Amino acid sequence: MVAVIVALWGRSWVLFSAPYLVLFVLAYLTGLILLALLRIRPDWLRALVAAGAVYAIASVTPFVDTMTHYPYHVIRCGGLPVVATGFAAAMSYNVPGDEDYAVTPFDETFFCTEKEAKTAGYDHDDF
Repeated sequence: MVAVIVALWGRSWVLFSAPYLVLFVLAYLTGLILLALLRIRPDWLRALVAAGAVYAIASVTPFVDTMTHYPYHVIRCGGLPVVATGFAAAMSYNVPGDEDYAVTPFDETFFCTEKEAKTAGYDHDDF
């Protein structure tokens, strides 16, 4: 999460805030349930195990997995990645700086460069 904040520093973060806020609220509520069920001591270790379990479950949950993988790609690319989607056979991508650059549940692929996205058969979304 720190990597995403650093990468978005000085940029519009509004498009990212709503989906991530929902993700964190759901993860928090799920974590509370796990915390209540776990009997691990000390408390900080129990919280760490619950957070790890919630994030692992979220990373394979449809419509949430893209958002949980995004911070990894920010770190892998050394900045904001190119976001690509094949939703509705669009095969399009957006680059950082585009007006509609955002991560949605329908985005399934991230690239470090625009050249990688074009090579994979995606076209720049010019809308």
